[in-house]
Amino acid sequence: MIEDENITQEEYDALIKPYEEALAFVTLRLNGMDREYRTLSRNYPIHSMQQRIKSRGSIIRKLMNKGRSVSGSSAGECLTDIAGIRIIVYFEQDIYTVVKDLKKQQDVKVIKETDYVKNPKSNGYKSYHLVLNVPVYRMSENRFYPVELQIRTLSMDLWASMEHRICYKNWRGDDVPDDVKNMLKLYANGLETMEQDMYEQCLLGRNPG
Repeated sequence: MIEDENITQEEYDALIKPYEEALAFVTLRLNGMDREYRTLSRNYPIHSMQQRIKSRGSIIRKLMNKGRSVSGSSAGECLTDIAGIRIIVYFEQDIYTVVKDLKKQQDVKVIKETDYVKNPKSNGYKSYHLVLNVPVYRMSENRFYPVELQIRTLSMDLWASMEHRICYKNWRGDDVPDDVKNMLKLYANGLETMEQDMYEQCLLGRNPG
């Protein structure tokens, strides 16, 4: 039971406070980028953004799955996804535009980077993951806290939502039948093909060169 390996509500509230500030910092910066994109071009890359702080139960489960002690200090030491933002863009090319511009931000540091777009997971999952170290200022000290960003297209997000609904709701991610796995891969490939066709015909066709 999760309750047997516990982080109290008081410990959780103290743990997440700086992560909430780090999340607000990155969200503010992304909103500024989005406003500038929309001012500069009708073909702005960002469709929408979603943010979240990992729940107390999710933190406890992840620590247990990792075989780590369950405590606020342990969570701070080994988890980089307590604060997270999902950035939904229109086309695959937009992912790399956003990544490039995020890396220009001089007051944040990229501490982890995984490109599941060019190197999809075996189940067909595609997304670009960045973990940024973000400054949180205090009168006594300044510390950096990680914020995980997942950047994906609308079609990748649709696929991920369907995959989660099908696999984790029915098989909890384990022992998914091979025919279902194959169907999901075909679905991912089909969405990717349609997305690229739309990009080439609608955007490149309208703005040649």
